[in-house]
Amino acid sequence: METTLLILGCSVFVVLGVGHAALLLFSTKFEPRDPGLLAQLKNSKAGLSTTGNLWNGIKGFHLSHSLGLVVYGGLYTTLAVENPSYLQSSAVLNTGLLLVPAFYVYLAHRFWFSVPRNCFVVALGLLVLSVACR
Repeated sequence: METTLLILGCSVFVVLGVGHAALLLFSTKFEPRDPGLLAQLKNSKAGLSTTGNLWNGIKGFHLSHSLGLVVYGGLYTTLAVENPSYLQSSAVLNTGLLLVPAFYVYLAHRFWFSVPRNCFVVALGLLVLSVACR
C-alpha cells in the first residue's frame, strides 16, 4: 500500500513536469497576452549577459522547472520500486520526500495558480499517507 501511495504521489510531479514542458513548447499558454510585451521580451537582454534574450531565459527557466519535477518524481518512484528498504531507512531521503512537495505547495500558492497548487496538495497528501503506512 505504501509503495502504491508513494508512486501515485510522485506521478503527480512527473505528469505536471511533462505537462508544463509540453504547454511551453507546443502552445502559447505561457506567452504574455500582450503581444507587445512578448516582442519586448524577445528583444531585451538581461543585465547579466549580452547574449540571449529575456524570453529565451524565461523559457529555459520553465524547462528547467519541468525537469526538476520529473527528476524528483522519477527518483523517488525508482527508489520505492527498486530499493524500498533504503528509502525507508534514510532520514535525508524521507525529509526530502515531504519537504520538496511542501515547498512546491507554498510556491504554487504564493506565486503560481490554483491548479498546480491543488495537484501538489494531493501529491503531498499521498506522500504523507505513504510514510504513515510504514
